[in-house]
Amino acid sequence: MQGGRPKRPRRFSSLFSRLVLYFIVTMLVPILMITFYYTIIGNRTMVGALKAQADNSMTRLGERYAAVLEDYRHRAYVLSTDETIVTLLKDDNMTEREQSAKSSEIYAKLFSIMKGVQNDASAIVVSNSGNVRYSTHAFPDIYDLRFDQHETRVAPFYFLNRRDKEKATFMTTSNRYITDNNSPVGLNVQRKVFDENGKKIGYVSIDIYLETLLRLVDEPILNDLILIDTTDYTASSIIHAEVFGNFGAFPALSALKSPYEPRSYVGESGEIVSLAFIPNTQLILAGVLDTAPYRQSLNYFFIVVCLVFAVGLALAGVLAYFFSNSIAKPVNQLVKTMQVVETGYFNVQVTESHISEIAQLDASFNTMVAQIVNLMELTQEEEEKLREAERKALESQMNPHFLYNTLNTIKAIAKLHDEQEILAITTRLGKLLRETINNQESEATIRDSLALVEDYLTIQKIRFGEKLHTRIDVDAGILDVKTPKLLIQPLVENAIIHGLEPKIGDWKITIRGTYRLGMIKITISDNGVGFPPGTLPENLDGLADSSHVGVYNVYRRIKLKYGDAGSLRIISTPGSGTLVVMAFPARTTSQSAPQTDETIGERL
Repeated sequence: MQGGRPKRPRRFSSLFSRLVLYFIVTMLVPILMITFYYTIIGNRTMVGALKAQADNSMTRLGERYAAVLEDYRHRAYVLSTDETIVTLLKDDNMTEREQSAKSSEIYAKLFSIMKGVQNDASAIVVSNSGNVRYSTHAFPDIYDLRFDQHETRVAPFYFLNRRDKEKATFMTTSNRYITDNNSPVGLNVQRKVFDENGKKIGYVSIDIYLETLLRLVDEPILNDLILIDTTDYTASSIIHAEVFGNFGAFPALSALKSPYEPRSYVGESGEIVSLAFIPNTQLILAGVLDTAPYRQSLNYFFIVVCLVFAVGLALAGVLAYFFSNSIAKPVNQLVKTMQVVETGYFNVQVTESHISEIAQLDASFNTMVAQIVNLMELTQEEEEKLREAERKALESQMNPHFLYNTLNTIKAIAKLHDEQEILAITTRLGKLLRETINNQESEATIRDSLALVEDYLTIQKIRFGEKLHTRIDVDAGILDVKTPKLLIQPLVENAIIHGLEPKIGDWKITIRGTYRLGMIKITISDNGVGFPPGTLPENLDGLADSSHVGVYNVYRRIKLKYGDAGSLRIISTPGSGTLVVMAFPARTTSQSAPQTDETIGERL
């Protein structure tokens, strides 16, 4: 091979390998999409759905706990304001015998107020000194304030350390203890008791059992429910009674930050923690949902996908083998027939396959061979016709040249007899004729087009005399821009013939050319008779089969050259005249943009 590197032979892959590849891709794409969805999007969707379930469960639990705690808060208020209990606590120096005498009355009050929840909580009443103390159950040692008078330990009763700092009623998980019937206490609703003068005379506490709090939980989706006391930053598990203390005992709360937003989050171990704020308390319920079982199901799905892919890969190989063999035989037959045609022997036909698609290909090949034979016969006929057309074209060239030579003869005679008008007409007409028969160039500058218009107008001024007034005002910067030939002269000729000749009086034609924002605009206006609206169609493509040949030719050459960027508009008013506006881009691929107005001004 001459000039350059020899081409490398193309590498062809077998039909079998291609089919295996296509089968694998076809099978792999949906598998990968499903895998991606379940491992990435599916995991996110699963976490979102579990968060929503946990939030809904915690919302219900929060409402349920709020209602129950509000009931216990009310009972504590009734205990602290009961006249019998207040009277008893005011006499803090009462002896045990005196207390025993009034015990039936005070116990009646306690059990009356705690009616319906005696097995769910304990009610405790104790005076400031601890001398007066009553309880619906065995009185807990944790509320025996007399120890404080003789021992150095601080009693765990909540209000002892917050006597003047907290509100009258408070809920806390700090006083956690085991009752005499082995029931752990999970929450204390405590309230100060005041006499009629506002002096604190004792305390009441309703201790709610952990089992009571647990019975409120009917959300099987939760793995744990934690009651958080934001005052002491302690937490107690309602489901797992043995777990309580600070946040260190609850790994799920390690990511919990004040102000406890957002409502739900994913912990470090992947568990979902959802919070429910109990109104009018400093308590928060935290539900913990373990996502490990759900994630494990996704892992099982991924293993199943891998097995499906392996089975599909083997199946793709088997199917590709049989499918490729069913196609290769008819294709090889078609290839051999094509090789025969390449040698130049066209009297051959291929037997159509039983596969419909390949049968269509065989039929198309047979049709193509027959068409090639017909085209070869037609080519011989066309060559004969072409030679005849060339002969006639050479003969026809004599006619315009003969006319041009005749004009030169008339021009010489007019010059000899000093006939200046005839000399001017023949000279201008000769230029027009030379421009018409010159087919070597399809474009001309605006300068040349205007010179052709001036030649035409010179002839018309000799014909019509002083009644024809013309004006040409074109920016100098656009004179050298090339456009299709004969854009302006046909429109000027159309203005004289159809607009001015029927008009009585002076005739005026104005040609203007401007450049602005990358566009050239050329206008041809006259003061002729004009024409009414509807004479020309809005879309000038409709002039194709009309008598307005000149206007249509100009419009088509603008569209062919500039496409939608070029336009031709004709605006006419009967009795006032006609305005023709053509616009097209100033820059083409073969020329530079016109000069700016500043440069034009310098040239002028």
